[in-house]
Amino acid sequence: MSTIRFRIVPPVDRPSDSAYVIGSVPALGDWNPAMALPLRWADPYLEGEFEAETGTHFEYKIIRGSWQTEAVDAFGHVPGNYFHEVWLDATLHHTVADWKDRYHGRLTRERIHSRGLAGWRDLLVWLPHSYGVETGRRFPVIILHDGENVFNPLTSAVSGVDLAADEWVSKLAALGVMPESIVVGVCHPEGFTEEDHSMRDFDLSPELGGAAYANFVATDLVAHMDAHYRTLALPDARVLGGTSLGALNSFYTALKHPGIFGNFLCLSTSFEDISQSLPSNSAQLHALAVEPALPDGVRMYFDYGTHGLDECYEPYHADLASLLREKGWKDGAQFVIRKVEGGAHDELSWRSRLGDALRFIAG
Repeated sequence: MSTIRFRIVPPVDRPSDSAYVIGSVPALGDWNPAMALPLRWADPYLEGEFEAETGTHFEYKIIRGSWQTEAVDAFGHVPGNYFHEVWLDATLHHTVADWKDRYHGRLTRERIHSRGLAGWRDLLVWLPHSYGVETGRRFPVIILHDGENVFNPLTSAVSGVDLAADEWVSKLAALGVMPESIVVGVCHPEGFTEEDHSMRDFDLSPELGGAAYANFVATDLVAHMDAHYRTLALPDARVLGGTSLGALNSFYTALKHPGIFGNFLCLSTSFEDISQSLPSNSAQLHALAVEPALPDGVRMYFDYGTHGLDECYEPYHADLASLLREKGWKDGAQFVIRKVEGGAHDELSWRSRLGDALRFIAG
C-alpha cells in the first residue's frame, strides 16, 4: 500500500471553503460527489490523503461538493481528468484557478509587435465582468511582468502556482477596496541568450535589455491598451508591477519614464540585478540617489521576505527607505516597505502578498 497525498492551493477568495477530491476509486467516491474525499484547510493549502494498492491507476478531479462547483482553469474551462499511477508514496500538487460557479471576467491572449524589441510579445489580458456589461465604462489598468505566472498555474513554470492577479482584483473590488480593473500580463520569450541568460532575464534586467523593454511597456504597450480597450488613460489609473527582476524593471521604469504610471508594485525587488551587486553598488539605488526630485502623486509598494533569496534583501530596502525619505516621500503615503516574516522568493509567497500590495495602491 502507498499513501497518496493531495496538496492543493485554492483560489484566494474564501480559500478555506470545503473542497473535495472525487475520482475513480472507492476512496475518492467512485465519482459520487457525496462520497468524495474531503480536504482540510492547512494554510495555504487544502490537504487530504488516502491509501492505495501499488499498481492502481486512478483518475480524479477537484470539486467543492458538486459537479456544479468543480474546479476550472484560468480561462474558465473545465479541465480533463487528472490521473496517477500508484507505485510509491506521492504528493500530488495542484492550484485551482477558480470554481465553475464563481468564475468571473474573461481572459484572452494576444500579441503586440515592438520595433524597439525587434519582435513580438504575447499579452494575457483579463477583463473584469463589468467590462462586458457596462459598455460605456472605462477601467484602470494593471500591467504585470512575467505574464505566464500572473493568471494561469499551468503555465507558471517554476512552481505551478500563479499570482492570482485576476482573483485578487475581483475579491478586492467586491469588497469595495479598489475599482474593477483590466489586468495585463506581459509574457517573455523562451530560451537563452548567447551569454546564457534567460530571455526573461534579458527583458527585465536593466543591466541587459531592460531599458528597451521598459521603453516598450511605457510607450508601445500603454498606447496599445489605450487604443484597443476602454481604459482610463491617466497615470493615476495605471499600475505597473512585478516580482524579483520584474519588480526591479518596474522601479527602473518609474525613474526613466515618469508621468506614465502613477502606481508601482515591487515584490522582492532584485536590487542586486544580474551582477549580484551589494547594496552600496546597486545601480538602481544609485540612480535614485541622483534623482533631483521624485514625482508627486505616485505610490510605490515594496516588500521582501525572510526566507531563501529574500533574506538578503533587507539592506537594499533599508537604503531604499532612506533615499525615499531624503527625497521628501513619507512612509505610508507615497511609499511603504514591508518585511514579510516567513515570506519567500517564490510565487506562492508573492501570491499571498499581492493582496496587500493592491490594497496599498488603492489607498
